[in-house]
Amino acid sequence: MKERDVNTLSSMNEHNFRKLAATQGTARERRRYLAFAHIQDGKNYSEAARMVKVDPRTVFTWLKKFRAEGLEGLKEQPGRGAKSCLPPEKDESLRQAVEAMQAKRCGGRIRGKDISTLIEEMQGIRPSKSSLYRILSRAKLVWITARSKHPKADKEAQEDFKKIL
Repeated sequence: MKERDVNTLSSMNEHNFRKLAATQGTARERRRYLAFAHIQDGKNYSEAARMVKVDPRTVFTWLKKFRAEGLEGLKEQPGRGAKSCLPPEKDESLRQAVEAMQAKRCGGRIRGKDISTLIEEMQGIRPSKSSLYRILSRAKLVWITARSKHPKADKEAQEDFKKIL
């Protein structure tokens, strides 16, 4: 084994990768931990890669990150996937605008289409339906509400009817 691999193996022995693979992280992280557990058991990089069904170059990449950053280098990094069309900083202003829109409404409730139009006016973008509801969820706006009231409803007449029934 080369000198640099001996240094890596000594730092690898500080961790119990088999236990980490069984208890922590996402599926991707568990796969990385499992590959490192195989290397700890004496397998070479190609055998470890074959066992976790990845390319050997991938294991070398993981090893490089482990050398540079330690155990943190094997963890899943944020920023994967598509970015939201509305930045998270705007969540609170959206929340306030939606609540103000609902308060102005004299009957019924606002719909996703109304909020989509609101976002288009605020940001100049028109989110898809799935993006819209993801944004609403992130802004902690849940649409489980009481039954809407008709603007011309007579509350006293309803209470009188309840007493008669």
